[in-house]
Amino acid sequence: MKNQQVDYIVLGGGCSALSLANQIIDNNIDGYSFLILESRKKYTDDKSWCFWLEKDDNLKNLISKSWKSFSFSLKGTIIKHRSNKYYYKYIRSIEFYDKSVKKIKNSTNISLNLGEKVIKIISKKKKYLVCTNKKKYFAKNIIDTRPKQNIYLKHPFLFQSFLGYEIKVNKYKSNFNFAKIMDNMRVKHNNFFFDYILPMGLNKFLIEITSFSKNSISVNTLQSMLNSTIKANNFQNYKVIRKEYGVIPMGFIKENLRTNKKNYFYAGTLGGAVRPSSGYAFLRIQKWAIECANLLKNNKPLTSHQKEKVIIKKLDMLFLKILIKNLNIAPYIFFTFLKRIPTDSFIRFMNGNARNFDYIKIIYSMPKRIFLKTLVFKFEKNEK
Repeated sequence: MKNQQVDYIVLGGGCSALSLANQIIDNNIDGYSFLILESRKKYTDDKSWCFWLEKDDNLKNLISKSWKSFSFSLKGTIIKHRSNKYYYKYIRSIEFYDKSVKKIKNSTNISLNLGEKVIKIISKKKKYLVCTNKKKYFAKNIIDTRPKQNIYLKHPFLFQSFLGYEIKVNKYKSNFNFAKIMDNMRVKHNNFFFDYILPMGLNKFLIEITSFSKNSISVNTLQSMLNSTIKANNFQNYKVIRKEYGVIPMGFIKENLRTNKKNYFYAGTLGGAVRPSSGYAFLRIQKWAIECANLLKNNKPLTSHQKEKVIIKKLDMLFLKILIKNLNIAPYIFFTFLKRIPTDSFIRFMNGNARNFDYIKIIYSMPKRIFLKTLVFKFEKNEK
């Protein structure tokens, strides 16, 4: 049997692959053939994505919930931010998956093969031979979105581990209508923890425990802490609707690990989509997918995930170094920063589209002594 040949094979069928497919379909790009290979047999309700966006945006059909206000707290003291321009928005993964799969099924030039694991890739002159556990394919181009281990620089690097329950309670006396982004910030065993609580409406809540740490935190450890958080927030007689657990790498990718082959592109985690200082990725992936769609419309070659702006990379690296050196006082660092920073400047920085004056405000809002100490240490180390 003759091996199937396509213009683009996308390795991995996660957020990046489906986001690209959505953009191709929405822009009526039908001059190229795409095949997405995904090892999982089906999509499940395994995660959620949250981010800030303006009230009207091109993702509104995917948004399940949004909030005008969000808060942070330390030792009972609350900092509350509110923006008239940006809303904090929530997308449920299964809705994103289901809508994407439905669009792909109705597409004439995009195919999605679930339960198909890539075994090896062989470069053959101007084409690639992709061998899976089921079949062999030829492709003119490869888009690699598969997450891989050991792709990050050892320093600066942290793990963001989280465990969350979406729960439904019979009654909840203290209803609130804002997102608790980093609630009850605290340190335990030299790891930084905080709670994350989103009111989903109709006595439903997404409640998570999150850690920034030098080592990943196990599900059992997080589950014990999450149970304590649920109790401390007076959630009683509740039913767990779904669970989500994950470990997000917070660091910088080793550039030399990515093969510089012609017509071989990188996206998702491997492409650098995960923001080192926050773990945010969804909007960065959408930006890449939109850029790729524009390139295809103009018959231009695709691009790997865009490189970070120098100033953002420097600030992210500095911020990670500050955290690593001062994990025992991380709550104070975050609380001080979040107390001083103007709301919209903070949001634009988190979204990766900060303006020049935002960077000045960000630096000004940092705890000065810790900020300068880290800078001095960096310069002394470089001089040696």
